[in-house]
Amino acid sequence: MLKRTSFTLVIIIALALVLSPAVFAFDYAGAEALIESEEVPKIQDAIKRLETQLQKNPKDGEALWLIAKAYLYLGDRIEENKLETFETGKEYADAAVEFLPASPHPHFWQASLMGRIGQTRGILSSLFMVKPMKEALDKALELDAAYADAHWVLSQLYHQAPGFPLSIGNKKLALEHAEKSIELDPGNLEYQLQLAVALEYNGRKNEAVQVLDDLLANPALREHPELKAEAEGYRAKWSK
Repeated sequence: MLKRTSFTLVIIIALALVLSPAVFAFDYAGAEALIESEEVPKIQDAIKRLETQLQKNPKDGEALWLIAKAYLYLGDRIEENKLETFETGKEYADAAVEFLPASPHPHFWQASLMGRIGQTRGILSSLFMVKPMKEALDKALELDAAYADAHWVLSQLYHQAPGFPLSIGNKKLALEHAEKSIELDPGNLEYQLQLAVALEYNGRKNEAVQVLDDLLANPALREHPELKAEAEGYRAKWSK
C-alpha cells in the first residue's frame, strides 16, 4: 500500500512539473490584443500585465518588445508626456533587441519608437536618429524580408527625412517601400494611405488621389476615424 501511494505521488509531482509551464505561461497574445484594441485603458492594462511578467523575468524578450509596442500605442493616444512615453518604450525595445536579437519584432519597434521620438522633437532636431532607425529596419528585413510593417515605416522615413546632403530622404525609395508593403498586405489601410503619400511625393498626384478615393470608399475605413480624417485631409489638400 505504501509503495503504491509513493508511486502515485511521484506521478502527480511529475505531471505537475510537466503541466505547470502551460498552466502558468504568460498570455502574450492576450496582452497584444489589449494593445491593438487602441483603447487607452486596455493598453495600460497590457502594460501592467507585461510589467508583472518582466518583474518575474527581466530578460523575457517577447514581453519586452510587446511593452515597447504598448508604449508606442499609448503615446499616440495621449496628449501629455508623449515624448517621455515614447522614450520609455524605446528603452524597452533596446532591451528586447539585446535579449531577442534573432527576432525582427524588437528591431522594428525600436525603429518605430525612434521615429515617434523624432516626430515629437521635430525632424531637424532628430537627424542623428535617422541612421540607427534605418539600420534597425534593415535588420528587421534581414531577419524577415516579408515584414511588411518595416517596408511601410521605411517608406515614411525616406519621405520625411531631408534629402542629401542632410539626410537619406529619397523619393524613389519612399515609393518602392510603399509599393512593397502593399504587395505583401494589399488590404492594409495604413499602407494604402502611405502609398498615396509616396505617389504624391513623386509628382504623381492623379494616381495618389485615385488611391485616396479608393481608400475613402472602403467601408472598413469607418472603423478607423483618425486614418479616415488623415486621408480626407490629403484629399482636400491635393484637390486644390
